[in-house]
Amino acid sequence: MRTLYNTVLWVPVSKVGRFRIIPTGGRTYVGRKVLDQPMQALVRREPVSAISAYPELDGAPAYKQAEAYWDESEPGQALPYYQAALAERELVLAADDPATLRVRLRVAQGLLATRNYGRAIAWFELVTPQLVEVFGPHHELTRAATEAITGARLMVGGPRSEAQLLADIVAADAMVDDAAQLLRDRAALGKALLACGDIAEAVEALTQVVRDAPPGHPDTAVYRKALVEACGVVEARGKKRDVQLAAAARRLLSGADAPTST
Repeated sequence: MRTLYNTVLWVPVSKVGRFRIIPTGGRTYVGRKVLDQPMQALVRREPVSAISAYPELDGAPAYKQAEAYWDESEPGQALPYYQAALAERELVLAADDPATLRVRLRVAQGLLATRNYGRAIAWFELVTPQLVEVFGPHHELTRAATEAITGARLMVGGPRSEAQLLADIVAADAMVDDAAQLLRDRAALGKALLACGDIAEAVEALTQVVRDAPPGHPDTAVYRKALVEACGVVEARGKKRDVQLAAAARRLLSGADAPTST
């Protein structure tokens, strides 16, 4: 974030606003203005989960064991049980149901705790926008995810290292029959490439994700938004080849058969 001021003789006299900085390579960047919400808009009720119709999920052995390990500060031990519990929940609950999101966050945190930084970043990239949408930007779960992805990136060592790590993970995904994992990891790779300034490659990666994303799934909305943001960066730079890629991506986004989250 950066704050821009109106100045007189280099003395700040009034604030123009806060801007989110999107790197476009080298020392160049695009600034997106952040709109401050009025205080009353920040007060949110705790979202209601559909898990009340499936009480057996909270009593499932995998979930109970995961919670026990987590309470004992053993995230590595808890991780496989949370992954099993998440699979059970996603069979009957939406991916962005509050009860599902809590377990998704635990999976991401478990991956981070076990130093699986690339896959942790991919999970946090997916789940953080969903936490913002469902719980709000100031909820403790949202803050935990935001802080965790920052920590993961610090451990990786920067956008270029992150992109290389995620590229290796995407290549490894070809050996595993898990379409959701591949989409998640490839989307994170696309965002890392965008941060590196490899904008054409970022648009291509995110376009492939949106093309393969399942219609009617909440994750698809996150992937589409990432592609829209990448297109905006491309169009701000104005390079002809990249603009053509962005135009093709926008046609995919607006097409009658485009995957959506509704």
